[in-house]
Amino acid sequence: MTIVSRRIVVPFAGKSDLALDRSKRMAEIMIAHGAFARVFRSVMGDNAGNIEILGRYVNFTEGAKANAAIALDPKAQNLHQEREKDPAAEVHGPYVYRMVFGEASPQKVMMRRLYQVDRSNLKAALDMLPEARAAIHKDTGMLAVVPSIAPNMDQLSISYYADSLEQLGQNLDQYGMSEKFQAVVSKASQYGKLISSDVLIAV
Repeated sequence: MTIVSRRIVVPFAGKSDLALDRSKRMAEIMIAHGAFARVFRSVMGDNAGNIEILGRYVNFTEGAKANAAIALDPKAQNLHQEREKDPAAEVHGPYVYRMVFGEASPQKVMMRRLYQVDRSNLKAALDMLPEARAAIHKDTGMLAVVPSIAPNMDQLSISYYADSLEQLGQNLDQYGMSEKFQAVVSKASQYGKLISSDVLIAV
């Protein structure tokens, strides 16, 4: 089962460039220990301005092994010392999620919608994801994850990918506002509540 690690970096005023540089270095360290990692910046909606380091591992075992190796990596230790001496951001995580539908896409732009879903309704909510998939363009990447190690465990995160902000806007106009997709959204409200949304761009 593929898992996703998520580090949330909240830059301090005047320190965004330094926080981004350190985030990219952290992603490189993760890649060196077996992750597929990317750095994103949230540009719209909830969390706008934040940086996120997202990594993927093939399963929990590989993720745990990598996390242990990263802790012992001199580059990671040096990075931690730099952060302690000259903080540039508040860092949260890593949080861990498991993929429950779709695949992460190499596309550059991601719109993420976060739902609060009671565990008793989770299966029904997941069963609706193929309907959502069928209501959007075939070239639009789609991924759904649920938390395994995170502050809020009653959530379902669904991401839709695009090649650019312009394409994302076109997808929203053509598919997101369509009768077919809105019918899925309305039906999904039986099982959970949409609590936030944001747009991220790979940097």
